[in-house]
Amino acid sequence: MRAEDFDRFDALIQGVADCYGQTLTAQGIALRFKMLTPFEYAAVEKAALAIMTTRKFTTMPTPADFIDHLNGGNIEDQAEVESGKVLQAISAHGGYASVVFDDPTTQAVIVQAYGGWVRMCAQCGVEESEKWFRTNFAKTWAAYKRQGIKVFGVLGGRCEIQNTANGFVEYQDKPKLVGNQKKAIAVLESIEKNSLESSSAGIISLLEAGLKNSIQGISQ
Repeated sequence: MRAEDFDRFDALIQGVADCYGQTLTAQGIALRFKMLTPFEYAAVEKAALAIMTTRKFTTMPTPADFIDHLNGGNIEDQAEVESGKVLQAISAHGGYASVVFDDPTTQAVIVQAYGGWVRMCAQCGVEESEKWFRTNFAKTWAAYKRQGIKVFGVLGGRCEIQNTANGFVEYQDKPKLVGNQKKAIAVLESIEKNSLESSSAGIISLLEAGLKNSIQGISQ
């Protein structure tokens, strides 16, 4: 919102307060306006109407309630959505394809908590049932989200990792975009130091697996 939006925001927030039998001070309205400034007025107005329609409490919604709604729900709700999105991607694409999620926090969890896309796909359903995967992933995602941990770029699949390791960089398929296409492209194109971690984690996973198989072959 911009400074010229203050008057209509003032009227809106006082209207919300009136519905809950409360009166706001000028300082309280100014603080709310400041906290909600990053959002467009139209979005704030829409959020106010939605909150009033669905809110079951009799207390005035806080700025945090508005921000949660404007960001797509509270962190726990978002975490549940992201865990389901990952499971769908595993089913649809598997570990051979490279992927890019539309949420960099989801990518951070995959890379840093699960060791990369290839390893996650291999473990899901084996070391963790779908139910426990949802629970554990959502819990980890919420923690990463609160800490602002993100990973950008491609999460390397088995084919990309093997081709890269063998020097066939030109034979790379385009990564699968998961979720909102525009947001996934933004995650793909963002230049961050952490963007290399995903491929590195996948390469390490494959090398470890190859070394383990070699040792087993020798021992036999």
